[in-house]
Amino acid sequence: MIVLPPHIAPTSAAMAFIDRGGTLRGASALRVDRLGSHYRAMMTLPTLEDADARIVVSRMIRAKRQGLRVPYPLATDQGQCGSGVVVDGAGQSGGALAVRGLTPRAAVREGYWMSIETAEGQHFLHNVGAAAIADAAGKAVLDVSDTMLRRPFADGARVHLVRPMIEGLIEGNEREWQIAVDHRTQVEFTIEEAA
Repeated sequence: MIVLPPHIAPTSAAMAFIDRGGTLRGASALRVDRLGSHYRAMMTLPTLEDADARIVVSRMIRAKRQGLRVPYPLATDQGQCGSGVVVDGAGQSGGALAVRGLTPRAAVREGYWMSIETAEGQHFLHNVGAAAIADAAGKAVLDVSDTMLRRPFADGARVHLVRPMIEGLIEGNEREWQIAVDHRTQVEFTIEEAA
């Protein structure tokens, strides 16, 4: 999995929710939910100077085959939740995730973003669907019914609220970048979660 240099992060993202469920229509409509819903992001990086541009273009070319992991651009600081948040109990499924390690009494607000990291380092992006307040021990149950839990995470799997990540495959059969006469490079790409 390719990552960008730590000092380079997207300046904007156009997000899309990819719904794997659907509506069956007949005499009435019936919603059918299926696992596999996920996110896609069209991201823009800041304008890059020569040295950074060379590195980013090289990594973007390799990311086409190997995949890419980038920070999800947050509109709100979520740092008050704490940086040591982990899954609280193995074998969870469905639309709720028990966590521990939150700052005691911290509010995890509706619309916050988080990624859950597997032991292998793969991130799964989720949007928190309802506000939750951590108890005095730093535990809470978070609504992840946006995509449902796409795999059973291990007890202690890291939950990234401070700097969530989106990772997946770069869309398209070609990679493009624009080099201006002032030697500043503009890079845009679309990444879609692969799991």
